[in-house]
Amino acid sequence: MRQIILASASPRRKEILEKTGLSFIVDESEYAIGEDTDGHTATAKQLHDVVLSIILEFDRVCRKNNIPYALGFGSALGLHNYQGFIPWDDDADIVVMYEDLTRLVTALKSDLGPNFSFDAYENDRRYNVLIPTMKVRRVDTFIREKNYISLPDKCNKEAGIFIDICVFMGVPENLKEHQRLLRYAKTRMPLYVLLDGWLRLPMYGLKKKLKRFEQKTAEKYKASPVVSQTVIIPWQDWNRVVSLNAFPREVILPFKEYTFEGYPIFSFHDVEKFASLRYGQRALRKWDGKKWVDPFPAARRKVGHIEAFNLNHSLKK
Repeated sequence: MRQIILASASPRRKEILEKTGLSFIVDESEYAIGEDTDGHTATAKQLHDVVLSIILEFDRVCRKNNIPYALGFGSALGLHNYQGFIPWDDDADIVVMYEDLTRLVTALKSDLGPNFSFDAYENDRRYNVLIPTMKVRRVDTFIREKNYISLPDKCNKEAGIFIDICVFMGVPENLKEHQRLLRYAKTRMPLYVLLDGWLRLPMYGLKKKLKRFEQKTAEKYKASPVVSQTVIIPWQDWNRVVSLNAFPREVILPFKEYTFEGYPIFSFHDVEKFASLRYGQRALRKWDGKKWVDPFPAARRKVGHIEAFNLNHSLKK
């Protein structure tokens, strides 16, 4: 297994790796993400520097306004396994609870720095409600995802590199009931993608109904001992059973502060348990008796979501 070239890591990250003995972490600069719109090859390390700046700005706004948040999904797995980004990952996920969404929108409107913007249905009704609830962007960069045709970004044609903000809410303890709620969005998804994605029609009425359903569900299950991503995201259990998408409340809440890329950042209350429930025990780093071992097959370490990008400027003329 290749070991990280510590000289290429940030001073904060280098110190962490030396203290924790996570020598299996490979150098992020080994993973190319392709050529940018200017024809220059960029690496995952360079992308992570941009994404980290967005996370830190989001953290600043949330701390100022006392809004709880957590690194989620692959970012939480990266926190557990690598004390930072998964070296070949190309995005970041943040979780907020539904009851904090309105306050978050208000805080971002008033306090987000001038080099950043955000897209959300609550801020712009053109936003696609079938994807993560919000995107916070660096306006001096550019990215186009591979799914831009079927899931277009109508809020910002010069869309900057972003982090996903995913809303969690209480959901039924009964898996069949949870599945029934998910079907509400799933049965409407084909029409939504056809009209909104392919024909570029606004679909404001359907979006409003989906958001109203989300609100009613969040209110009904606010005290549930089980939490999950908002039920109007139809894709979340197509490649895995619903039980891998819902978690005991005590695993998720209250959010707890960790060290991510050398910075104090919040994540779930029990990150290791979350990663085990979501991705399986085999996805977690392992101790072989002498050293930590990376469980992820080398052949699958690839950057996968980006169609076009530029880390240095937007496409605005």
